[in-house]
Amino acid sequence: MNSTSKLVVISGAGLSAESGISTFRDANGLWHNHRIEEICHARTWRMNFEKVHTFYNMRRTQLGVVQPNAGHHALARWEAMYDTTHFTQNIDNLLERADVQRPLHLHGFLTRLNCQKCDSEWDIGTRAWDYEKEVCPRPTCRSRLDVKPSVVFFGEMAPMYRPLEETLLSMTRNDVLLVIGTSGAVLPIMDIAERHSGPKILNNLHSERLIPEKLFNHVFIEGITTAVSKIEAVLATLLKPKLAA
Repeated sequence: MNSTSKLVVISGAGLSAESGISTFRDANGLWHNHRIEEICHARTWRMNFEKVHTFYNMRRTQLGVVQPNAGHHALARWEAMYDTTHFTQNIDNLLERADVQRPLHLHGFLTRLNCQKCDSEWDIGTRAWDYEKEVCPRPTCRSRLDVKPSVVFFGEMAPMYRPLEETLLSMTRNDVLLVIGTSGAVLPIMDIAERHSGPKILNNLHSERLIPEKLFNHVFIEGITTAVSKIEAVLATLLKPKLAA
């Protein structure tokens, strides 16, 4: 246990699955039922304007009826207890609603919209956006067809990848890497785990072909709600609480 150790978390769709949010690549996941090139691609979203906003309106309104699960609340506790940096691939707001203070959203944020014409961004909460009537709120713009969900689409740059890479490069063998609920299909989790020389913890709903479990010191293949107590026990052996530092 080292007083200078930090916790770096990378979370994905599996974290929110037990709250009722669909994952992307599982059977009956979001990408199983929708074509990526129609509803989540930088080159085609304007051509599929109605489909895009219908899809994200459904996901946004769903947030209003689901709740953070034990995993979200545990991550809030761990953030308060340890020196933590949390990168999430999730675009939902369940971490914030569980009182996680500083989650870094790698792929955008579902409750926000962005105007591609004037670069305005605004939050609409968990309601549907009326893509037939509503426009950009900036008085000098008022565009409608340039408004898109503030989500990183395929074919777009992800600005938060740079802070992620900087954090990963700064990690020492005393720091703990915690990976929760991701397939490794978007972020190169295998490469990240291979590069980190310190303790590594993996929690996934099921084994993933792209993530060799042998790279991790502790592996919990189960839902986050049952894995929480096990992860918490491991963290207690690896990290020193901030207040006790």
